[in-house]
Amino acid sequence: MIKAIFIDIDGTLLNSKREITTNTKVAIKECIGKGIKVVLASGRSRTITREYQELAGTSPYIISSNGADVYDIEKDLEIYSTPLNKDAVNKIFDFSQKNNYKINFNYNFELVMNEMFYPDEKDNVKTEEEIHNIIEKEKIVQCVVANKDIEKMIEFKQYLKDNLVGVKIENESKRLKDINLKPSNHYYCDITSLRTAKGNAIKKLCQYLNIEKNEIVVIGDGENDVSMFETTDNSVAMGNATAEVKKKANYITDSNDEEGVAKILKKV
Repeated sequence: MIKAIFIDIDGTLLNSKREITTNTKVAIKECIGKGIKVVLASGRSRTITREYQELAGTSPYIISSNGADVYDIEKDLEIYSTPLNKDAVNKIFDFSQKNNYKINFNYNFELVMNEMFYPDEKDNVKTEEEIHNIIEKEKIVQCVVANKDIEKMIEFKQYLKDNLVGVKIENESKRLKDINLKPSNHYYCDITSLRTAKGNAIKKLCQYLNIEKNEIVVIGDGENDVSMFETTDNSVAMGNATAEVKKKANYITDSNDEEGVAKILKKV
């Protein structure tokens, strides 16, 4: 019997208009009504993932920052986290400042950055001194480095490879791996600890909830979702996933614009 379903947000729960459809919300509610936990597992910060949790009506647990943070909302309890080494975070920040990259920092329910790309980010912008103080005092679980120039992002990836250990790029803009894809407004890399993975986070939450791997379903569309697929035989790739990601899953549903998530939830 299935006891929990783990769902990625971008490209999975959300359609290409960045909406959660009514059918998807109804299917989530029906699953929860039958005692099945529905949990979001995202590369987004804890704050943003919590916002989508409330919007979708999913269960009161969230996996955020690509698996670097697992949180019980009802108990206000951090279940698991894999913070970055402070020395590495400082080096990434200093490189970003000197070379004009935007950088976000995820910690607790906070999301701060050194500059904004969009007007609604204004309140999250902090000074260099403020960010250094935050790095010193807080557990940073993920850095997101971004630039509007793809060549600059390629340079950043090389810097990371040549100069830092103990960190990895857990997720990145798809065009950074396939230059033939359509250009974007900006490009990004999610930087995490080597221990960070959505699959590891799912294992920790399942232990916390006393759920076995054969009692879960996982649904995703990206390379950062593959570690989720490795936790169970009940793995589902979205129809809009790449061919390589689809190969890693045991099942394939329709795309995010064809309500692929809702269809899997209804089957469960």
